[in-house]
Amino acid sequence: MRRNAIRSEAGFTLLEIMVALAILSISLVTLLTAHGRAMTMTDDAAKLTDAVTMAREEMERMQMEPLPEAGVSEKRRRDDFPWFQWRAEVKETPFPNVWEVGISVFRAGDDRETPITGLRAYVAR
Repeated sequence: MRRNAIRSEAGFTLLEIMVALAILSISLVTLLTAHGRAMTMTDDAAKLTDAVTMAREEMERMQMEPLPEAGVSEKRRRDDFPWFQWRAEVKETPFPNVWEVGISVFRAGDDRETPITGLRAYVAR
């Protein structure tokens, strides 16, 4: 009799195993969700970095080449950044031979007029 009592207490019950599996499942789902969000945020950060890089390159080009006439240009797309469009804006300032130049970057195919990022600089000619 004593021997059977010891044997029945050894090991885990089905309820204990089910509770452990439930805790493990909840933990894994939480970790996978966090990992998915981190990957999405990393992708968004990489695209924002590309948008800033493109804006800087276009600003440098505007500073080296002759400035276009004052006004807002049409949206343009570059082959090396096909998922973005950019637009230049040149404004006169009260100072002679000084122009305010702005570069705005938009998502390609997005009809909204809200830029992802933009740069502004003053160029003297």
